Amino acid sequence: MLVPLTSRGEWEDACSAFPEATAFHRYDFLESVARPLRCMFAPLSVQFRGQPVGVAPLLVKQLGPFCTINWVPFPYLGPLVPTPLIPATLTALRLEAKQRRALNHQQSFSRIATVGPASGFASCTERTFVVPLSERSDEDLLAAMQKKRREEIRRAQRAGFEVCPAETQDFRHVDVWLNHAYAVQGLSTGYGAGTCEQTFRALGKAPGSVFQAARLNGRTIGVAVTFATAQRAFGWQIAIDPLHRSDNPQALLTWCALLWARDNGAVEFDLVGAPNEGIAIYKSRFGAVERHYTVLHRQAGPHRAALSVLSRLTSI
Repeated sequence: MLVPLTSRGEWEDACSAFPEATAFHRYDFLESVARPLRCMFAPLSVQFRGQPVGVAPLLVKQLGPFCTINWVPFPYLGPLVPTPLIPATLTALRLEAKQRRALNHQQSFSRIATVGPASGFASCTERTFVVPLSERSDEDLLAAMQKKRREEIRRAQRAGFEVCPAETQDFRHVDVWLNHAYAVQGLSTGYGAGTCEQTFRALGKAPGSVFQAARLNGRTIGVAVTFATAQRAFGWQIAIDPLHRSDNPQALLTWCALLWARDNGAVEFDLVGAPNEGIAIYKSRFGAVERHYTVLHRQAGPHRAALSVLSRLTSI
């Protein structure tokens, strides 16, 4: 059974009971990112035999009489429940999606979750790359990296790049930089204009959040955003001025994010996703290990008519 939650404290307490909870389950993150994604955040309590057993976050994007659920450009947005209750939770989520007239419905786990065809979802395995941080010195972290990555960090430092706490004006060109970086890879960011800046305004001073800017001679040429839970950190975004990408400020920003995460108690840093082989290779060279997770997807039928309506509405 799914019941709406209205208390941020209850949500955070419920999430803290699950080691697999991610920064993308944080109430403040979901609340802040919902508006630029044109979504509504629906925090649901999962109940079994009248008792709360977990949570299910929904980001609902209304498209006329229809909607999408958790159709977002970041992973791990799925229910946090004990493993034996995953099938029943998915059944409840399917009913919720039907009542909301969802065209596309996605649920994602930060680990491998075994679900059969009876779940009603198509299942696929995706990968990410994670840097272990626990009890590792600066030298340990550098030694685990590929030599080229270490050299990039040192070259950026010698070139005079500085990494500082970000300010509002640092986000002026972030949308252009992100769109360029994704387009080069044949991808789309999936985020609306101003998402990073709006998130900074909401979470810039929140615990477990760090917004860093790379500057050269006083000019901002890159921004990195990292979010964390009690023991895990997640690199959400890095945006670099294309004119300076060859100077490797992105490597320096990642290095500073790793140090921040380790020094704030994180045992690992998730570089979040690898949509193609080039990105996978790049991330692995930070001394990261490959890890797999499960994504579930469900489309309403009849598919052709629903997707036709979705296409028309999203083009408006």
